[in-house]
This record gives sequence, C-alpha cells and structure tokens, in this order.
Amino acid sequence: MSAHRLIGLSAGLAGAAGVATLAVGAHAVTGANLDVAGNVLLFHAAALLALANAEGRRLRGLSALLIVAGCLLFSGELVFKAATARSLFPMAAPSGGVSLILGWLAIAVGSLLPRRP
Repeated sequence: MSAHRLIGLSAGLAGAAGVATLAVGAHAVTGANLDVAGNVLLFHAAALLALANAEGRRLRGLSALLIVAGCLLFSGELVFKAATARSLFPMAAPSGGVSLILGWLAIAVGSLLPRRP
C-alpha cells in the first residue's frame, strides 16, 4: 500500500473514531474527557488528510507517523481511562501530546525544505 493511501486510511479511521468518541461522550459517559479525545482525533484527522494529499513533501511520512502515534497514545489513554478507570501506562497522554507536537514541527520543517521532484 502506498504512503498516501496509508495516511489517508489513518485519516479516515481517526475521523470515524473521533465522531464515535464524541457521541459516546455526549450520550453515554459524561465528564470523562471523551470530548477532548474526540476533538484531538477529529482535528488531527484533517491534518492527516492534508498530509495524504501533499505529494512531494519532505518529512510527510514522519509527520504522519508522529501524529498517528500521538492520537493513539493521547486519545487512547483518555478513552481507556474512561472505560476502565485505569491508565494505559504512566505518562501515556503526555507522551502522545509530545508526539503530536513533534508531528506538527515535522510538518513545519518539511514545508521549508524543497519539494522532491
């Protein structure tokens, strides 16, 4: 599978998971930070979709990988904690947040580099 298809698949899955998480937070489990998890997933789904269509951009794969990992760790921690009242592992959410920040910084650096032919 090509990189842009894999990144596009990740965008669709993140978007779907974001909508589902927001729905559960609004209707079933309130006060568990599911709205934060859902919003993080939806916002970053849009970023992944843009990366999927950014042909020739340097650091595109690294940016996408960091954003996917960040979404899984950050939102996954919040959803897991809402469902089980336990943590995935110590510092899961902060690690995810750092990964998201690094993903955005990789996008910024990649936009300064010349496009690949």
